[in-house]
Amino acid sequence: MGKRSATSASAPKRRSPKTQESTERPGAPEPAEPIVEAPEPAEIVDDQAALEPADDDEGGPVLDVGGEALVRRGAVALPEGEWVQEEGPGGPVVDDEVPPAGRGDALYTAFVREATRVQRLSEEEERALGLKVRDYQDQSAAKKLVVHNLRLAIKMAHQYRRAWTNLMDLVQEASAGMAVAAQRWDPDQGTRFGTYAVYWIRAQLTRFLMTNGRAIHTGNTRAGRKLYFQLPRVRRKLLAEGKEPTIDAIAKEVQEDPIEVARVVARLDGREASLDAQVGPDDDGSTLGELIADEGTGPEHNAAHLEVQKLVAGLMQRFAEGLQDERDRVIWTEHLVAPEPKSLVELGARYGISKQRMGQLATRLKRAFRRHVIDELGPSTQLSWLFATD
Repeated sequence: MGKRSATSASAPKRRSPKTQESTERPGAPEPAEPIVEAPEPAEIVDDQAALEPADDDEGGPVLDVGGEALVRRGAVALPEGEWVQEEGPGGPVVDDEVPPAGRGDALYTAFVREATRVQRLSEEEERALGLKVRDYQDQSAAKKLVVHNLRLAIKMAHQYRRAWTNLMDLVQEASAGMAVAAQRWDPDQGTRFGTYAVYWIRAQLTRFLMTNGRAIHTGNTRAGRKLYFQLPRVRRKLLAEGKEPTIDAIAKEVQEDPIEVARVVARLDGREASLDAQVGPDDDGSTLGELIADEGTGPEHNAAHLEVQKLVAGLMQRFAEGLQDERDRVIWTEHLVAPEPKSLVELGARYGISKQRMGQLATRLKRAFRRHVIDELGPSTQLSWLFATD
């Protein structure tokens, strides 16, 4: 009994205000401790949905952090789908609240900690810095705009984290996009810097993901960057309307050329495969690279092409050996068949004759070589490829 009293005195039990109030009344039973349900695990998304920034069609933009969807209230949508708050005397200001850092990335955690210590700029300070950049190309002012808005870069990078593993790479690209926005922002347009910079940040992140998201890089186009994040949303919209998400339907929805849309869709839906991957039974030994047709010419065509080249080279050599005049040999070797031919003006100055006379001599040599080919190969030889303009 004494041991139990000592334990109770040393570690008093915490109770909620309602519990304490109920125990003060004599004879009232002590209520049970409240049951806290564990949060449900995060929903597993597919590959296409993972390419899109988290958003919500009903309650505003969603920031997916640690498996929980946090809906930001009091927001309005910009024309391109970006979300801003309705606060600020100088127009809408982008919400730059920094999301919590992950536990596994120490560098990202330290960067977020330092970025949150930087004081935010007021509208008047932003405008003063923007005027310095626009009117005087002040690089220090542009740097201040970027540094004091790193919260926005981190937030935008965190929204695209499901398409790239390293968050610091995304933060770096977002900062590069903000640096471009600092050079192009015009404070007299009545828009806060954050609202303007969000478009350039998104463009920079999209270009980075399209360039580095695959092992094999293909050229990026405006239609490709437009469809990179819109393709899953457009497909879901067409399916919800009872339409088949064909290439023509997607092109009509995004107002792009169907040929360009087909090229982008094939690239986004395709997956890389090793050319050394085994195809068929293991004992067959065939690889994927062996089954791909070669778009080049066949060995027979290459062999015939080499034979023609050797024949023409022999004809040219024998024709050059038969030239007796030194001037004709110079025109032939240094002007007509040279890899880097010299001009007729230069050759004419060497022999003290005009350019027109050198041109007449070159034309005479071309016709002589044509007769030489006919004599060697016969009168039925096709010579349309040989000096066709003469």
